[in-house]
Amino acid sequence: MSCASPNALHWEDLRSRPVEEVLDRGGVRIASDGQGYEVDFLGAVYKVDAVEQRILEIFPNPDRPLTEEFQILLIRYLVAPNTASVEGTEISEKDLPGGVTFFQGPHALHLKPITRLYGSDPEGFERRGLELGAVRVPYGDRAMRFYPFPQIPVTYVLWQEDAEFPASVSVMFDRSIGRWFELDMIFTLVLVLTERIVEVGPL
Repeated sequence: MSCASPNALHWEDLRSRPVEEVLDRGGVRIASDGQGYEVDFLGAVYKVDAVEQRILEIFPNPDRPLTEEFQILLIRYLVAPNTASVEGTEISEKDLPGGVTFFQGPHALHLKPITRLYGSDPEGFERRGLELGAVRVPYGDRAMRFYPFPQIPVTYVLWQEDAEFPASVSVMFDRSIGRWFELDMIFTLVLVLTERIVEVGPL
């Protein structure tokens, strides 16, 4: 993943949105200095300033490098066309319209780092999930439901490796995610979330 910044079109899109519309998203508020927005993501807090065209982590790790993918994800959340409520029905990426053909090859969900790190350590996966505010749910050998954004749950289901089968990980989304993001941003959400889960060092 790169650490470049979003391009000018992303920032222009955010600047063009009415403030009250942006604030309608969960975990979003006016920044404490009155310029830009503060956004919650997986327990961390970010300042998104469309005038200065920059995103900074405020808490807990101001020195964390922010990838281009992550910064674009935050902006796309702020300008999402609908603020959908959680429906309570979980689906796979293949159940989304167009998902069967999109989520293949280079767009296969970014899950291998989870398998490599936690394929034989479901307890470690649970501990890491709890550190990031996830809750355990009864799927697979271990499943954790993460809330990268307050209204967008993402559930990772881990099947532990055994004598017959290698470890595997799948992801389930609330059906409402299709009203938040297009398929490419759902791909990006999982990319960013997986990298944050396997990140070593300060949260």
